[in-house]
Amino acid sequence: MDTTQLVPERRETSAQLERSIEILDAAVRTFAAHGYNQTDVQEIADAVGVGKGTVYRHFGNKEALFLAAVAHARDQLIAAVDESKNDEIDPLLQMRICMTSILRFFDQHPEIVELIIEERALFRDRRPSLFFEHEEKRKAEWAARLQALIDAGRIRPIPVAEIQDTLSRFVFGAMFFNYFEGASKEPLAERSQTMIDVLFNGLLIKK
Repeated sequence: MDTTQLVPERRETSAQLERSIEILDAAVRTFAAHGYNQTDVQEIADAVGVGKGTVYRHFGNKEALFLAAVAHARDQLIAAVDESKNDEIDPLLQMRICMTSILRFFDQHPEIVELIIEERALFRDRRPSLFFEHEEKRKAEWAARLQALIDAGRIRPIPVAEIQDTLSRFVFGAMFFNYFEGASKEPLAERSQTMIDVLFNGLLIKK
């Protein structure tokens, strides 16, 4: 989902789009630092160097701005994962690289974890969370890769949807646990490699 879809329907020029992104970057930082209720849109405007009216012209109101900021953060994560993709390598290795890139993204952007928590507090009835909405095309592509691995006898014949759900819960569960556990000198992306090994290879020794 493109974050510009949360803006009232109109086509933005390149300059307007650039300004929208600057506002969203500032909104992510400010909402994460202070929370939705404690944030004044003027703070976001000041961070970008524009008037509050400019922010409202781009995003309509404070709630729309917050939701656009959440979608913007999600799009940043997707872009980071896309950068790590290499369809020419082994699919299992590709899967591991993508999982690691997600964890590395949160290592680099802890403020986005704060934003996700804030969204859940504000919109408890939203299912799924805006941040965790999946683009069907991407989901279908990974489903096809997983099914090919099953057909090749490389992974167990578990329903693909259950595998995808388990992998998502593993990655984002590790991210949240790391966040609530507190800061560590070693990045989560590096510490998680043993956990990924256990996930992929299991605990039991085959006899």
